[in-house]
Amino acid sequence: MRYLIASDIHGRVNATKKFLAVVEQFKPEKILLLGDFLYNGPRNGVPSDYDGMAVANMLAPYKDKILGVRGNCDAQIDLDVLSFPLEMRREVTLNGHHFIMVHGDNLKPEFVKAAPHDIVMYGHIHLPVLESKDGVTYLNPGSISFPKGGNPASFALLDENSLSILELDSLREMKKVVLSR
Repeated sequence: MRYLIASDIHGRVNATKKFLAVVEQFKPEKILLLGDFLYNGPRNGVPSDYDGMAVANMLAPYKDKILGVRGNCDAQIDLDVLSFPLEMRREVTLNGHHFIMVHGDNLKPEFVKAAPHDIVMYGHIHLPVLESKDGVTYLNPGSISFPKGGNPASFALLDENSLSILELDSLREMKKVVLSR
């Protein structure tokens, strides 16, 4: 089974269109979204393709596939217009692996409580991260809308035995780990 993981859309229409084209190409079982859906945030300025309501409408047809967590830029009004629920923290088992989903502003040991072999997915920093510490794998898929650190827009792919970060435009693999059971 395939799962796509993305974060930090920030109301960007063009990035959402590109990501949803990838969704149509990969046909994932679920889409895991790690927060900051509609509001662009005060540090990002207002890009020409910013339209939070349009992004909410674009995501709506996928509501049964989306598992989401709330980000620091997600206000109550955003929850009212999104057609799928958001939790502050979510735990799921996918392909036999235990995942903890949070937005990066909640990446605190007391909130995450990860154990060895867990995979912690988070957004917030807009940087692609795929690393292991103390037996826990940490994944940040980067941002599909406002990538930082000179990185391209990116997302992640979970398949049967691996976790990869891919460039949004080219689908080039940036980082990959084989998952053990």
